[in-house]
Amino acid sequence: MNKILHLCTIFEGVSRRVVAAVCFSAAMLSVCVFCTSACASQQFDPQKVCGPKLEKLCMVIVNNTDAQILAAENGDLDVVSDIVRPSDIQIISRNKNFDTSMARAFHAFFMLMNTTDGIWKDKYVRQAAAQSIDRNNIVRTIFSGYCEPINSWLPPVSPWALQGRSANLFNRAAARAKLKKLGYSWGINGMLIAPDGKPVKKMKLLTPLAKVAPTTAELAEQVADSLRSAGFPVEAEPMDFSAMISKIDRKEYSLAVMAWSMGRNPDSLHGFYHSSQNIPGGYNMTGIADKNLDKALDGIVSARNKEEARKASDKAQQLLEDLVPSVPIYSRLSVAAVSNFWKNIITTERMTADNMWTIMLAEPKNGKKRPMRMLLAEEPRNLNPFTASSAYSWQVLGMMYEGLLETNPFTLEDMPGLAAKWSVRAEKNKTVISFRLKPGLLWSDGSKITSHDFAETIHFIQSNKIPRFLDAVKNVKSVACPTDLDIVVTLSGESYWYLDKIGGMLCMPAKTLKAVKDWQNWNPLDKSQKFGPYGFICTGPFIFESYRQGEYVMFRRNGNYRRLKQ
Repeated sequence: MNKILHLCTIFEGVSRRVVAAVCFSAAMLSVCVFCTSACASQQFDPQKVCGPKLEKLCMVIVNNTDAQILAAENGDLDVVSDIVRPSDIQIISRNKNFDTSMARAFHAFFMLMNTTDGIWKDKYVRQAAAQSIDRNNIVRTIFSGYCEPINSWLPPVSPWALQGRSANLFNRAAARAKLKKLGYSWGINGMLIAPDGKPVKKMKLLTPLAKVAPTTAELAEQVADSLRSAGFPVEAEPMDFSAMISKIDRKEYSLAVMAWSMGRNPDSLHGFYHSSQNIPGGYNMTGIADKNLDKALDGIVSARNKEEARKASDKAQQLLEDLVPSVPIYSRLSVAAVSNFWKNIITTERMTADNMWTIMLAEPKNGKKRPMRMLLAEEPRNLNPFTASSAYSWQVLGMMYEGLLETNPFTLEDMPGLAAKWSVRAEKNKTVISFRLKPGLLWSDGSKITSHDFAETIHFIQSNKIPRFLDAVKNVKSVACPTDLDIVVTLSGESYWYLDKIGGMLCMPAKTLKAVKDWQNWNPLDKSQKFGPYGFICTGPFIFESYRQGEYVMFRRNGNYRRLKQ
C-alpha cells in the first residue's frame, strides 16, 4: 500500500492460520503446513477501501523477544510481526487466540565488510571470508529451517535474482588455500599472520544486543566462530542498534551483520553498492567502489526497458559475486500473527497479516472499540523523516506518510495513491512524468494538498542533498506545477524506474519545509522548535498523538484522510 516504506510488505509464499513446520533441504525450500482451519485469501478492491476503521492505533514497545511472546499470550498485543525464533513460531501458531500467517519474504541478511578498512580492501580476502561461513549450518541450528541460506545479493524470491545460486559455498579448506596463496600464514594460536609477517589485528563484528535481537546476536557469534576457524581474529560485539548504525554510517567498523527488506525491483542494488552512495547517511555501508560495478549499477537505473534492466541487473550481481563487499547469509520467511479479536484481517499469497490493509480494515468482532495494539520491537529514537534510518522509526513514520502511487497487493502493479492518474513520456535524453492529484486532498491539519507541496519536497531534497532520498530525485531537471493539481517532473535521460522513484518518494507540506531550520537536527517532538516545527503534518491514515519512551507510540485516526471520504 505504501510505496515509500513497503509497509504493505510484498511476499510470495503461503498464508495459513496455524504454521506447524517448515522443512529445508539443500536443494530447495519446502513449506509443510498443518492447519486446524484455513485462512483464505481475501479479495477486495484496494482502490475502494474505506478506512481506517480504527479510531486509535497503539504501537507497544517491547524489545525483549521473550517478553513479546508473553505479551501476546497475555492479550497485551494484537499484532506481532517478524516472529523469528522457531520456538516462538510454534508457541504463537498453537495459540487459539491468534491467526498466524507465513510467506517467503523479500528479506536478505548479510555480513557487511568495510572494504575501506584493513584486510577487507582485498577482494580475495573477502572471498575467503565468504567461503568460511557455513550458511546451511546456521539455518539448521538457529532457525530450524524457517529460512533459507542464500549466496545472492537479491533474495531468491525476487524475480530479478540470478538463477542457480542455491549451492552451498562453504569450503574452509579452499578459503585457507586462497589466503595462503595471498601470502598469509597462521600463528601458533591459529590466527592469521599477514604477508608482511605481522599478526592480523583483532576485529569486531558489530551486532544488535541479544535482548533486542537474540537470533541475530546468536548468528553473529556463529559467524565469528566460522571466521576464527579460518584464522580471522574476529569477535562479536553486541551494541545498541542506533549506535551500531551510526558507526556503520561513519565507516568506523570492520564487520557487521545487517538485514534488509528489499522492494520488488533490483534498483536497490544501486543504493547499496554504488560508489556515489558511499557518503555519511548513504546506503553504501560497505564503502565498495569499483568502476565496472558502478557502470552495471548505472545501467540498472538508466535502463529504458525491462530487457535492459535485466541485463544490467545480472551483470551487477555477477560482479558482486566477484567483489563480495558483503556476504549473503540467509533469507527468512515472514511469520506474523494477529489476534482473532479482530475481523477483516487481510492475507494473500504475497503478504502476511501484519500489513497496512489489515490495519485499514480491522474492526473488533464484538463491536467494542479499542485501540489495536501492535508490536514495536525497538525504540523509534529518530522520528526526523529526513534522517531516520531504522525500520522501527519508519514503522512509526509509515503510518503518517504516503506517496503519489501505491502497490496493488494482488498484482504488484502501480495503482493510484495521492495521484489519480499519471503518464510517462520519453523524449530525446529526457523523461517527462505527469501526475494529476486526486481532488479535495487535505493534510492532517485540514489545509489543502497541492502540487506545489510535491515540488517543494523535491527541491528541498535536492538543494540539501539529503542522502536517504537523493537517489530518487538526483536526475530531476525541473518541476512544474501548471495547476494546483498537476505536477510535471522532467528528468535527464530515460529510465525504466523513474516512475516508481518519483511516485513512491516522501512528500511533505511546503509550509513545514520552509519552517525547517536545520534538516539534519530537526526533531518533530521538540516543543522548543529549535531546529524546525513541532509535530507532524501528514497525509497518511493516522496522526501521531504521543510517545512514551519504553512504553508506546499512540496514534489517532486522521480525520482528513482521503480514504475516509470514499
